[in-house]
Amino acid sequence: MGHLLVAHTFEVNLSSYPGTFSYMDRFSAKLFQKIAKSSQGNVVISPLSVHALLGMIYAASAGDTLRELQQVGEFGKNPTDVALDFQRLVKVKDNQQGAELAIAMRVYYNQQLAGINPRYEQFAKIHYNASTVPVDMSNGEETATKINSWVADSTRNKIQNLVSPDSITSEVQAILVNAVYFKGIWAKDFPTIATHPAEFHHTDGRTSQVDMMYNKDFFRLAYLPELDATALELAYKDSATSMLILLPNRHDGLADLEQQLARPEFDLNRIALRLRSQIVEVSLPKFRIEFKQEMNEPLKELGLHEMFSASSQVINLLDQPVHVTQIMQKAFIDVGEEGTEASAATFAMIEFRSFSPPKPKFVANRPFVFVIRTPSSVLFVGHVEDPGLK
Repeated sequence: MGHLLVAHTFEVNLSSYPGTFSYMDRFSAKLFQKIAKSSQGNVVISPLSVHALLGMIYAASAGDTLRELQQVGEFGKNPTDVALDFQRLVKVKDNQQGAELAIAMRVYYNQQLAGINPRYEQFAKIHYNASTVPVDMSNGEETATKINSWVADSTRNKIQNLVSPDSITSEVQAILVNAVYFKGIWAKDFPTIATHPAEFHHTDGRTSQVDMMYNKDFFRLAYLPELDATALELAYKDSATSMLILLPNRHDGLADLEQQLARPEFDLNRIALRLRSQIVEVSLPKFRIEFKQEMNEPLKELGLHEMFSASSQVINLLDQPVHVTQIMQKAFIDVGEEGTEASAATFAMIEFRSFSPPKPKFVANRPFVFVIRTPSSVLFVGHVEDPGLK
């Protein structure tokens, strides 16, 4: 079995982008809505991580598998153009003051059963700065240790034990792994001395005490009557990277909001254009989320079936056809007074009412959606139902 390891790591400044990528907004919103509706508690995923992994599979696909990936991922017909889009999303710039984003990609293949397709190996190296590495899939413990060690290193030890040794057998032909790490310092931090206990109102009517951060300064705010919500942007020192918080006006409005976000006409950039700078009193709970999600069913609901089937036409990755048996992501985010630290790792195993504008206060004392984004891409998206959960 062949093992393809694709390593792609960037430390980047996200201060300027050549354009917008609305298809990433659409993909992110639809994927998040599928996952959020079937999950209990807090959620965080990295759509960029999943989309990049699908792009790697797309480059090795043909027939109906390729057509489904093209439709769901909104990929161009040329895999090289897809890779160039990804490169622009993570354009390398040297700025020690900017937000840090590290993206690492690897594909592991079973050295006993297959070899890497030379053309795919060259494509991955040229367009994704990738390398290929064989592993012994018959030794699940050793291979899992190798993969998990690499993921931990790539995410500054925030994501550990992504792959279970029990999931690796001699029948596994390849494992594609993608890791994303982000660290950003608020452009306007929340004074630690202002953090205080406050009530948080849950969807089911319960209340609980949380650590509520506070700041009063100029922030960008928008009222969104069509979503029955309010949007607040918290910028990072990087200036192009920000966290967008979408706060329902009702304590039980989270599900309705997420359903609206998944509509085809939804565009984060249109919301961003409506944000206006003003003095706002912001109250936001500290929160920390670790979340693990198998992506097979959500991706099937979006229309990806062929790559998971025995008739899959992922034919150009190894020297024999393969199919995807599992796509798994584990994500982490920690939001506090100074800023945000987030990471995610994804592996694919191959075998989104009218109201009167309120006063300029933004009090996130009920479940809300958050998006860490650049003008070009959604890095992380999630929702907070209970800030007290660790």
